[in-house]
Amino acid sequence: MGHPKKLNFTKAAIEDLPVPATGRDTYNDLGVDGLSLVVYPSGTKTFHLIKKLKRSNKTIKPKLGKFGEIDVETARKMALKMLSTVAQGEDPDETYRQLKGEPTLGEVFDLYIKEYAQHHCATSKDMVVNFERYYGLWRNRHVSTIKRAEVQSRVNELGRDHGHHTANRSLDDLRAAVSWGIKYGYIKCENPAVGISRFKTQSRERFIKPEEMSKFFDGLKAEKNIAFRDYVYLSLFTGARQANVLAMRWDQIDFDLGTWRIPKTKSGRSHLIPLTNQALDVLLERRDNNSDWVFPSDSATGHFVEPKNAWRKLLKLTGLVDLRMHDLRRTLGSYMAMNNQSLHMIGRVLGHSSPASTQIYSRLANDPVRQAMESAQSQMMAMAGLLPHKRKPRVLKRVK
Repeated sequence: MGHPKKLNFTKAAIEDLPVPATGRDTYNDLGVDGLSLVVYPSGTKTFHLIKKLKRSNKTIKPKLGKFGEIDVETARKMALKMLSTVAQGEDPDETYRQLKGEPTLGEVFDLYIKEYAQHHCATSKDMVVNFERYYGLWRNRHVSTIKRAEVQSRVNELGRDHGHHTANRSLDDLRAAVSWGIKYGYIKCENPAVGISRFKTQSRERFIKPEEMSKFFDGLKAEKNIAFRDYVYLSLFTGARQANVLAMRWDQIDFDLGTWRIPKTKSGRSHLIPLTNQALDVLLERRDNNSDWVFPSDSATGHFVEPKNAWRKLLKLTGLVDLRMHDLRRTLGSYMAMNNQSLHMIGRVLGHSSPASTQIYSRLANDPVRQAMESAQSQMMAMAGLLPHKRKPRVLKRVK
């Protein structure tokens, strides 16, 4: 193994370190006395605090964490904190034992999902996938070692690489899990996900516009994948969320009353959707599929999963751009607004739990606003004794 080598710890310098064929190599940091890095033949690089205590002539070698799970700055802060306990005459081993007794971020998150989220959050499965995807790198770190600056840096990175909405949602999940762990005493530290700057996002307004509708339906008529075609029709005709349409069951459909009862929506409540003649026609054609599901498949769930490839092919065929499957739900709400239906009515159809969710459709309900403005203007002119003149049609002069 040889004697430890001196090295100024930086991310680049550590990444460039050679991997020993046998044994292990030890490097001492030039920045913090006692902070060491041990490199193993497997390629694993682990931070340690290696310090000989003068009063007891005892050498302590607590493990701080693996490089990649904690960065150089965090390792230095942990080492300095432990050295501070030594200077104050405290037992550094006790400090290390306390740190070891603290659950990791991954352990806290797993408890949060098991004890709370899966019983109260309809999107708990997505939360698990997104945690591993966006914060899995920190799974084995103690929560107290994760700094607010690290979280902010990670959120900024997610916003750049995956979009502002994804960054905000992942931050919300992280903050909720840690807050839950603090509330119930699993961890005793500040929440590093609190006080993080979020991205300003604008509600998505995309829907199938009138000039696109003919192309869209022509593409559906030519669709050979009948299950996918019917899924799109029902998404458009019911305005239901994608997950609910995919998991639609026959025992939820009442053909006599013409209704579809969704037992649990995103808000955690049931929702009753009236089925129009167009929706019922689609369901009646699919009725003899000998399955509990309206859209059965051989997937792990037993029903249709998000048909991304089929959707991409449909968009390519129709020439429509920037259109997502969720926009089918928004399309129904948009056309209801353009037909002067109240926001309350739109919210009831779409199953919104908050009026704020429906407010986006107010921009399309222009006719009542225009009529109200014209009525007020006519009243002002009448009170002024002015008779409104009929506008003559504009005649465009031909340019010679």
